[in-house]
Amino acid sequence: MNKINVIILGDANTGIITANKLRMRTGNDVEITIVGDSEKTYFKPEGVLIPFYGIDYRDTVKPTDSLINYGIRRIKSKAKKINPDNRQVILENGAIVEYDYLVIATGDRLVPENIPGYNSDVYHFYDMEHVIKLREKLKSIKGGKIVVGPASLPFQCPVAPEEFVFGLDALLRKKGIRDKSEITLIVPMDDVLPFKNVSDLEKKGFSDLGINFVPKFKTQNVDSDKHAVISESGESIDYDTLILIPPHMGQKVVVESGMGTGNGYIDVDKFTMRYRDYDNIYVVGDAANFPMKVGALGHSEAAYVAGRIASDTDGTYNEDKFDGFMGCSSVYPGQTGFTLSFDYYSKPFVNFASKTDYFLKYISGDTYFSSIIRGIL
Repeated sequence: MNKINVIILGDANTGIITANKLRMRTGNDVEITIVGDSEKTYFKPEGVLIPFYGIDYRDTVKPTDSLINYGIRRIKSKAKKINPDNRQVILENGAIVEYDYLVIATGDRLVPENIPGYNSDVYHFYDMEHVIKLREKLKSIKGGKIVVGPASLPFQCPVAPEEFVFGLDALLRKKGIRDKSEITLIVPMDDVLPFKNVSDLEKKGFSDLGINFVPKFKTQNVDSDKHAVISESGESIDYDTLILIPPHMGQKVVVESGMGTGNGYIDVDKFTMRYRDYDNIYVVGDAANFPMKVGALGHSEAAYVAGRIASDTDGTYNEDKFDGFMGCSSVYPGQTGFTLSFDYYSKPFVNFASKTDYFLKYISGDTYFSSIIRGIL
């Protein structure tokens, strides 16, 4: 009997979760292969915590091989081109792999080069190298004008910039230099988040702490000589320290395969996570062209797609629709936090922040590596 081949492109968080969950739900007649050359896997949500010494960065990184459950094949190469009609993927190492089912979990990439003037003196916290660099910068910071925010949409984890400025405020107070500092949060959106209730709570935190908030600021360029960041509308904000989240785009393999939109993300049916009319191609995580890039959403997508493929391969053909569920905890001032939970049919609602939710945020990495990425939760 021929085996059913499932190829998962991408060996980061969502790709591994999909593979591990699928392995738990299928037998030996299904061969699962992960394609990717990552040596280590980084739990990105803790990037907003590491610069403030609350978490050891070494605890947020694990060897990728150690996170892939038994019975899953791995090819250590990247995909070069996808041929949907031929059910083939050409790899950078020259190999051609064929599939019965394809799961695209290639994520996205940071493209700071898309912002003129973005150089080594501009900081961010979206990969481990820059998190460590930012942590060292904050050790010696003396105050001044500090500007924080995403350069453009979309970007990973919409609550991360707010979490960061709250942590920054606490650090500056601890160092005794908050009165010598001015914190400004810039965002390209009309409000903090697309949910008024949550945005209002966040803005109350800004007001209580004296953090400036500038919405509708889409970064055009950085003038490092004048120490200014300029928006597309011509607005200019001076800075002494600039922490600017780079623009995001989909991976090159998606673009070169003719499957992506202008920004390199893949349009999918949000209720099935399928690509176009191909019933054997699914897209999960940040590779999908969704306005919100949230790890918790990728987790739900992975579970859903693993269930769909498992039901197809055992002949039950489950036609349940994906409901878009996501839930995540976020840091708020005063060592408190709040947890958001919503789906396609509901909006997040929060009345207060609590110590319990703050604790949930701080232990999320332990839960993630011990249970979530393993496919247990």
